[in-house]
Amino acid sequence: MESKKRMLIIVLLSGLALIVGSAVPLMVQAQSKEPVKIGFLTPLSPPGDHASGKRMLWGGELAVKYVNEVMGGVLDGRPLKLAVEDDQGVPAEGVTGYRRLVTKEGVVAVIGQFHSSVCLAVNEVAKELGVPLFSTGASAAKITESRYPTIFSIMGLTPPRAEFYMEFAKKMGFKRVAILSEDTDYGTGFDQWIKEYGKKGGIEVKGIIFPRTSLDLTPSLLIIKAWNPDLLINVGVGANAYLMVKQAFDVGLVPKVPMLATFDFPTRPEYWDAVGDKGNYILYQVYYKPGMPVTDSGNWMIRRYVELYKEDPTFYALNAFGQVVIVAQAVNFAQSAKAKDVIMALKTKTFTDWIGTVKFEEHPGMRWHNVSPPLLILQMTKVRQLSKESITVWPPSLGGTEKILIP
Repeated sequence: MESKKRMLIIVLLSGLALIVGSAVPLMVQAQSKEPVKIGFLTPLSPPGDHASGKRMLWGGELAVKYVNEVMGGVLDGRPLKLAVEDDQGVPAEGVTGYRRLVTKEGVVAVIGQFHSSVCLAVNEVAKELGVPLFSTGASAAKITESRYPTIFSIMGLTPPRAEFYMEFAKKMGFKRVAILSEDTDYGTGFDQWIKEYGKKGGIEVKGIIFPRTSLDLTPSLLIIKAWNPDLLINVGVGANAYLMVKQAFDVGLVPKVPMLATFDFPTRPEYWDAVGDKGNYILYQVYYKPGMPVTDSGNWMIRRYVELYKEDPTFYALNAFGQVVIVAQAVNFAQSAKAKDVIMALKTKTFTDWIGTVKFEEHPGMRWHNVSPPLLILQMTKVRQLSKESITVWPPSLGGTEKILIP
């Protein structure tokens, strides 16, 4: 009799467990499974461009939320998780951070690279350890020219961007272009390629390279002012980019002479906090303007990003989001969280990110595993203007007016 009672209790408890288990949402059940980790290696403190790094991390965090809540995790319900390291914009810190992510955290891929100098150093270690590395914002051609099986890039590279700037300058009738660049791979790369494409286009180019840590660019700016350029290209990153804008205004160079920023730093509140109304009328190159068509995942990300951070996402935030989603898709394609299997999927499959279809091709030279987004030049015409309200100047095929507003 007692054994029958015990059997009945066991049956009832088993049934109750099944009922309770079936009532638990799939997302909650997934959290009990071992997570698949993606490394996020990006500048989150000086001397790196931590304003960019912060926004990329925001995009990566939203991507994890998207993968876990919308895609149901990876590998039949395992949750995705970020492991974060701060590279500080310093190559040695990047190398240390990458090694830690791979050897201690067991990540399946590492994204978030922004500074070319850091990405170049980490690229060598990625080849050694065999875990895929994504350039999220680093543009030096040498990164993808390495043709390493571990490197993947969704980013406009320096040489085609330099060519784009010189095509723009020629169309605007500019004869003399000055370029003031920090002494990093990013800055020296632009100095080299803008001079080369300027020469091809019949444009005279004057380049000056300054130490990344310099706090006084006035001597260089006075030399440029005396040279009387038609356009000044700002190849600073982080604090020195803001400093160049402010000091160029103070010496009377801009906005009379248009200044072109090589990425979207004028869209950030930190820019206006640093330079105030001296930063108005700046031109800046981007890959995305709010309002452009995006995919369903892109719409999902943009809505939540604006709700959380009260600003439109930068391209780099969107790019980080998209790269995390791509890695999640690669893990599912491979049906494996092993780096070598994920690399094979990345090389052979087609993916969907925030803006469209992505396919990594093994082209020769700098196009190896590189997907380049479209290039645009916008202009701020009001202090603290939202990026979606700025004027599209170039190219005309994407709605550019081909006119620069000068006060």
